Amino acid sequence: MSVDGVCLLVSEAITRLESEDWNVEIADDGLRLVNGQLTCLIVYRDSLTDLVDRGDIDDAVWTLRRAKSKRIRSAP
Repeated sequence: MSVDGVCLLVSEAITRLESEDWNVEIADDGLRLVNGQLTCLIVYRDSLTDLVDRGDIDDAVWTLRRAKSKRIRSAP
């Protein structure tokens, strides 16, 4: 995961992700993006668990899109 130094409030991150049709679960260690059987964790960046890094969000979305694309291509 990469950190770009720009953090978002968890509530703002969830709103942005859900507006792009991502399923988001709140976990003890971060936000979990869920796309069918694929998941990716976006870790919290502070001890209050109210900030996540925007770069981590972008990386998680990219990772899940890439994994989904690979699954579709490899399906018989």
